[in-house]
Amino acid sequence: MDKLAEYTRRLLEISARLKKYGEMGSIAQYDMTATAPAGAAARRGKLMAFIRAESRKILLSPQTLETVEFLSQQENFSRLDDRLKGELRQYRRSIDKVTGVPEKLLTELAALTQTTEQMWIHCKHSGEYGELKKNLSRMIALQKEVAACRLEAQGLDKPAHPLDPIIDETDADMTVAKLTPLFDEIRRRTVPLLKQVAASGHRPDMAFVSVGCSEEVQRRIAWQLLEKIGYSSQYGVMGKGEHPCTYGVNRWDVRFTDHFYENNLLQGTISAMHEGGHGIYEMNVDESLVDMLVGSGSHGAMHESSSRFWENIVGRSLPFWEFAAPIFSREAGLDGVTPEMFWRAINRVEPGPVRIYADELSYNLHIMMRFELEKQLFDGSLSVDDLDDAWNTLSKEYLGVLPAKPAEGWAQDMHWPAGMFGYFQSYTLGNLYSAQIAAHLRRQLPEFDQLLREGNFAPVRQWLADHWYRYGQIYTNDQLLRQMTGEDLQAGYLCDYLESKFSELYNL
Repeated sequence: MDKLAEYTRRLLEISARLKKYGEMGSIAQYDMTATAPAGAAARRGKLMAFIRAESRKILLSPQTLETVEFLSQQENFSRLDDRLKGELRQYRRSIDKVTGVPEKLLTELAALTQTTEQMWIHCKHSGEYGELKKNLSRMIALQKEVAACRLEAQGLDKPAHPLDPIIDETDADMTVAKLTPLFDEIRRRTVPLLKQVAASGHRPDMAFVSVGCSEEVQRRIAWQLLEKIGYSSQYGVMGKGEHPCTYGVNRWDVRFTDHFYENNLLQGTISAMHEGGHGIYEMNVDESLVDMLVGSGSHGAMHESSSRFWENIVGRSLPFWEFAAPIFSREAGLDGVTPEMFWRAINRVEPGPVRIYADELSYNLHIMMRFELEKQLFDGSLSVDDLDDAWNTLSKEYLGVLPAKPAEGWAQDMHWPAGMFGYFQSYTLGNLYSAQIAAHLRRQLPEFDQLLREGNFAPVRQWLADHWYRYGQIYTNDQLLRQMTGEDLQAGYLCDYLESKFSELYNL
């Protein structure tokens, strides 16, 4: 065996160990969210910190560093296939994330994150947020300290904005400067459209949405739709949680939580389509990658684009409801509710304070609010103690509404309590990616709408698997998008899609 082959074998052995630790961490996180008792949070935080510390030992071991260094040398790297080049990219990112950062700092951050997420659930019910704010302040300070340690130890240039390294944790190479023009174009074209919709006077019939449908019936409907689009119950589960969220363990074990409401027939279903979109991505990663770091869906925006594709491009389309409406009518005992009535209801435009209930047109404004606040929280111009007023000001400016309480305002999402600062931009980026991918997919599958009407989602899913899902994280998001569409990311596809769709819905 030549030296390159020996080092490649060694790298794959290390990857298999790291991947298993990652899978154990995903299982522990899902369990804490969906099934574990609330009192387990502190101990679970220590468990998660232990898993992370053990993974770090492997990642920074002399053997790993030597292997990565050897394979990264140009004469060796050039002989590797794309799969292994992607694996090395993952190693370099993972090593860079922790190099120069004291173990004590990372352990404190991991334990604090686990505890604060559970505290958030309690605070939403108690209405007392003092301790939560203290934890969030400490979390932000720790994340900034981690970034500073990396900067100093690795001799990195100072970021143009303090939020940049936090965003990079989720969306590699994305920055405030790159996001700003994309967000500006969406805002420029969305706000006038929202005003036109409001002035149109059209309001969809929403009475049937609040008929009082039991959670059991809604879960049965959701599972029928999930199985149809390709989220297999053999490899996936749908648990209960305060906030819908997906945990991809591996392609044979995907778990998500959902929340159903008896007085809202559609909310739990559209959330299931969203989380199912994450799950379908994971279930279609090529089996040969399962023991590699690249053996899961691409993080951040590209993963969100899969969920947005199935939730919005498919799940909020009229052809989909021509298939799905009879299922709802049969299971929920609805008479006389037409596919068009479902379609108009699921796409009603009514800006409100809560992101996960937002209509597709105003949704990105919710993300832009959070983006603005995160910039201020990390550049020091905003204190967590002042979040209430800052949030309310932006909510009024962007959405025209004021939240009645923190649970409908700054404390509505699990992301910040779970340490996921610099994540929200992924949702709007996901919308951008999904609209651009969908436009090109339609050119390849001109029968797209008819397939949805028939409930025949296999050709659509197969196209996505062949051109996207199977690659896992071998390629960067930009590389994947160019392979699928031949273009770099553009805001125009999403804006065109929204203008066309809502002009039709509201007769503009």
